[in-house]
Amino acid sequence: MPALPVASVPSARPERVASGGLQVASVVLFTFLISYFRSFVFPDIPLWIMGDQLGFFHDGSRILEGQLPYRDYFQIVPPGTDLTYALLIKCFGLRAWIPNLVMAFLAAATALLITLIARRLMQGVSSLLPALLFTAFVLYGSLDPTHHWFSTVAVMGATLVLLDGTSRIRVAAAGALCGLAACFTQTKGAVAVAAFVIYFVWKMRQDRAATKEWRWKCLLLCVVAAAVFFAANAYFIAAAGVRQWIYCTIIYPLRYYPAPTVNNWRVVLYDFGWHGGALKWICYPFIYSVTPLVYIVFLFKMRRLREAEPSAPWDKLFLLTLTGLGIFLAVASAPSMKRLSTISAPSMILLVWLLHRWLSQSRTIGVYARARLRLAITITAVAFAIEPAIHAQFHRNSYLNLPAGRVAFRERVDYEEFSWVLAHTHPGQYFFGMPPFYTPFHLRNPAPTETVETTEYTRPKQVAGLIAAIDSHSVPLMILRDSREFLRPAHSGADHAGPFRDYVLKNYRLVLSFPNGDDVWQKN
Repeated sequence: MPALPVASVPSARPERVASGGLQVASVVLFTFLISYFRSFVFPDIPLWIMGDQLGFFHDGSRILEGQLPYRDYFQIVPPGTDLTYALLIKCFGLRAWIPNLVMAFLAAATALLITLIARRLMQGVSSLLPALLFTAFVLYGSLDPTHHWFSTVAVMGATLVLLDGTSRIRVAAAGALCGLAACFTQTKGAVAVAAFVIYFVWKMRQDRAATKEWRWKCLLLCVVAAAVFFAANAYFIAAAGVRQWIYCTIIYPLRYYPAPTVNNWRVVLYDFGWHGGALKWICYPFIYSVTPLVYIVFLFKMRRLREAEPSAPWDKLFLLTLTGLGIFLAVASAPSMKRLSTISAPSMILLVWLLHRWLSQSRTIGVYARARLRLAITITAVAFAIEPAIHAQFHRNSYLNLPAGRVAFRERVDYEEFSWVLAHTHPGQYFFGMPPFYTPFHLRNPAPTETVETTEYTRPKQVAGLIAAIDSHSVPLMILRDSREFLRPAHSGADHAGPFRDYVLKNYRLVLSFPNGDDVWQKN
């Protein structure tokens, strides 16, 4: 008798995959929209946001003028960020909306990588929580798309590649991404390579029989990372000279970069006063308590529970921990809110994993209580993320049509200052002073530097080059921050700005002071 046909039961796996993909897409889109509406007034007017991204944006425009970092203008990081902005300016023009939109895409890319990594460690709603915490509490401290964000995206991409396996192809891909990260932030790319090498050595100790294979993987990782880095930087090294490149990217950051308060440990107190709004009382303690304490807690748990719970993904978690600790060390000498925010992605994942594990194994919390707690955390994160975006849309802004396009201003003092500059400058005019004024007004900086400090941060050679550039181009206007304080000699061996003070007092006169401390100096 022939066998009766058995009705096939459709597998639920495609549905789960489709549902998971939709969840990931939803979280990424949510992060993009939150970042967008915090940076734009609907539908497409960029909000004026102060930050270091404006300096890199201006450097991108200098590259398009034929100038090169290290040779024609001073730079302490590799040219990856400058080149990215140069490409965008080449495609879209020198438009004020470019940095704001770049930040929205970087935030979305980071949220995507966070979620993809989290889904390899957790399931369900818990795998979405790290990206929601990132959007709600981390983006508050850093909406300026500088090299920090670009390099973090590359490092997280390398981590994701290695989480799925350590074949030679994956190791080479991870090395290439580390080299790419170093093209934006040299220290972050280097510490990522070091973290992965430590992970390989740790794996080697677990599998003594494959010692030779792991050694080859360490070598492959380092060689590919170095090859990508030097291939991307070779042209700039050749143009400026090896000696100048080493001075700008290695010697200067080690010796002189920590001189100002914002570049050392004292930035912690300075940063808290600088950030405004009630959210800082939540976001500031959250970032500083989670990073790097979560790594210490996890290592303690792993040491105690690894043998008792062999089914847990300890290898993947340890790799993520090493990555997080590595990129934390890259900014530990100056742990500002902005820098910690850009390296906090691994800590968000580990924080939720520890919480997920505690809830799953707790005997005092019932199933429904766990679900309600996860739901409460999710709703809170979504609410904290949405509030600044809504506030940005309904805030009473002022608007100006600048050479770089229409811009919205939250603060009245910024609007008044930009209105004055708009009336007293023209595109292409030479100017020196505050970096935020170059790109919105299409002004040109003739000097190789953008700022003058009264610390070792500004070197005597830079002061001499600045004076020569301003004098030879007859710069008609300068805007200096707190110039009365600046022009008062510090009588310190670290203050090399004396010749510039004498030049300003001899050739310029103070014509206007704004309430925010910016002073306008006009050529005699």
